[in-house]
Amino acid sequence: MIPADYLASYRATLIHLIATHGEERAMDLIVGGQFDTIGELELSTLQTLGLQPGHHVIDVGCGSGRLAKKLLPFLTGRYVGTDILPELTAYAAKICARPDWEFHAVAEPVISAPDNFADFICCFSVFTHLLDEDIYRYLEESRRTLRSGGRVVFSYLDFAVVTHWAIFEQSLANRGPHRVLNKFIGKDAIRAWAAHLGLRVERLYDGPEPWIQHANPIIYADGRIAPNPAEFGQSIAVLAKP
Repeated sequence: MIPADYLASYRATLIHLIATHGEERAMDLIVGGQFDTIGELELSTLQTLGLQPGHHVIDVGCGSGRLAKKLLPFLTGRYVGTDILPELTAYAAKICARPDWEFHAVAEPVISAPDNFADFICCFSVFTHLLDEDIYRYLEESRRTLRSGGRVVFSYLDFAVVTHWAIFEQSLANRGPHRVLNKFIGKDAIRAWAAHLGLRVERLYDGPEPWIQHANPIIYADGRIAPNPAEFGQSIAVLAKP
């Protein structure tokens, strides 16, 4: 269950951003900025892992639709996006305008899709903010909703990755009562979760590892152009359902 005070704080932040910057810019900032850049990186990640136009995709933590927007000219299959704020899922639905795509606001670690539905489930920058129990619940839901041979792809923070340490230092310095949870996950935990759930660990990519092939340029806000192959930044786990 999402804590009511966190949900209220998140909504208040969005309302303030809309009042200050207008809706479009606010919907960029509420998901961390660089809407098009990160959307392109996420799409390229899935394509590198084998995403095909006819596949069905579940996007856990879809936010205001940065991945969904990039999927529009590519994906002919079904899409289901979920997030905790209905304002975000409503905006994502508006900018995509695909009547065959679904967007759901959820308050629990559940996936609003039938059994054996998806070829890919992605959780980008979601497990980085959840407790172990809710991560595991999402992986249980992933196993249920994946087709045989389908993959769940999630990003995570890892103490063993040197470039992730700065995020821990930021968390350490923040003593505020409503601070965002930055959750670190070890590879041993991922392997244990997969084993208990009957999922196969296909690959664990460290954050700075260059492996993502991209057809379109990925240009960051500071002017950097991602090499090809590119890194994701956060580490990436790929688990498959036998």
